[in-house]
Amino acid sequence: MSYKLANEKDLEAMIGIVGKEYATNNKAITASYLAKSVMGLESQIPDIVVRPKYIEEIRKILVYCSQEKIAVSPVSGGLSGGFACPTIKPAGVLLDLSRMKRILEVDEENRYAVVEPGVTIGELWAYMHKNHPDWAPPIPDGAPPASTVMGDAIDRGFSLYTSSVGPQGDNFMCAEIVFPNGDIVRTGSWALPFAKPFYKYGLGPDIWSTIMGSQGALGVVTKVAVKIYPHPPYKTVIVWGMSNPYDMQNLTLELGKLEFGIAHHTVMVQGGNYPLVMTRWPKDKVPHDYKFYEELGISKWWMNWEIWAQEQSELDHVIEVINKKAIDFKENRAKDGAAIKPQQLHPKQIASRLKKPNKIAVPYAFYEAGFLFITWYTPWNECAHFAEMYTEIAEKYEIPPTLWIASIERCRQAICMPIVCFDSTKQSDFEKVQDMNREITEYGLKQGWLNYRPDPYIHAPLTFSQAAMYWKYLRKIKKIFDPNMIMHPGRLALP
Repeated sequence: MSYKLANEKDLEAMIGIVGKEYATNNKAITASYLAKSVMGLESQIPDIVVRPKYIEEIRKILVYCSQEKIAVSPVSGGLSGGFACPTIKPAGVLLDLSRMKRILEVDEENRYAVVEPGVTIGELWAYMHKNHPDWAPPIPDGAPPASTVMGDAIDRGFSLYTSSVGPQGDNFMCAEIVFPNGDIVRTGSWALPFAKPFYKYGLGPDIWSTIMGSQGALGVVTKVAVKIYPHPPYKTVIVWGMSNPYDMQNLTLELGKLEFGIAHHTVMVQGGNYPLVMTRWPKDKVPHDYKFYEELGISKWWMNWEIWAQEQSELDHVIEVINKKAIDFKENRAKDGAAIKPQQLHPKQIASRLKKPNKIAVPYAFYEAGFLFITWYTPWNECAHFAEMYTEIAEKYEIPPTLWIASIERCRQAICMPIVCFDSTKQSDFEKVQDMNREITEYGLKQGWLNYRPDPYIHAPLTFSQAAMYWKYLRKIKKIFDPNMIMHPGRLALP
């Protein structure tokens, strides 16, 4: 594929659509967008940044760029926790959707909210807390408040109650999408002009699920309907520690199978290894020797269960059952039962953990101007294998083996998230991270594990080389939606 380098004439066309204040090729401004791509090691500075506010502006921009064969990369917040870097070669037009900030509807009876792409998780949480305090939106747990609800949807991320109700993608019902030919399509029940966005699968094949995970490579999503859930008053967090990832995995799986009751109350089940504990400390004060953590009573591995309940009696019952099952596991089935123990949390720790949005996964301690979340899906009963593998490979590359693991839908899947901290001012660190990433990817694919926010230079090529027929039809779908291949070229190993 060949693309046109955006020039002054194209800038004038963009200004004609959105106004002079909202389209620019100023180098200082375009370069500032590179700072948002904290996860994209190969991200580029866009040629033009355009900030539309209305769907008709987006439609005109896409039609123009499609005719001129100018690459377009849409971004809602630019703070994705994976590899959703704003632009890669060819840079082209970065479509910044952050001005589209309306919360359009909240329907408590049908339990959904409708938002535009620029609505941040902090804004939606605050709006619901003020106007609909008995309901909680599906904001991601661990992302910064400035990240967007839409971005998490497209990435198929995880929410603050993913462990109970399923992956974030399942919380998004219907969408409005603009395609490069100017067509505006609504999915699911929304395809009918007078229908509510109550049914995801709509009028036949589910177009919305095709867009999910596309990372802007097919079209621009301008509205989504998201599920909201009850926000009960009774909450707490309990933690159990252990010496190895297999006991962590197996105890959590036993509790996850207690469905239609206990497991549905555990909205967020997540843990990891001891290097994760101190990721918020100043770098020069972080102890690397486990002995320091051991003296504080912190286990090498741990898992916490965030519990929500409508009544105090429900909360007490869930806590009692989890603790009883943990003791039974410790005494009868654990690999190292002597090391399994409850971790006592201070009330302030619990209060901090329950406060939303909660940046649980943002590392500061080893931070040297660069960090990367390399996020994999595995079957839950293989997450310990992943943990063991990642720790070994990370240590080989002299990278702190910081690892976060969370349950999806009561341990049907695991999100395994290595948190890679490196010095982005050193070329050698970039090469080291990429070499490690490639080795993990080659190993993970042989196990049948999936990277759910694929890097365009490592994950996507290696993955689709093993799934050629899938990629063949993905390319055909891309050609239908985007015949001139302008949408985020290069993503998902697509032109």
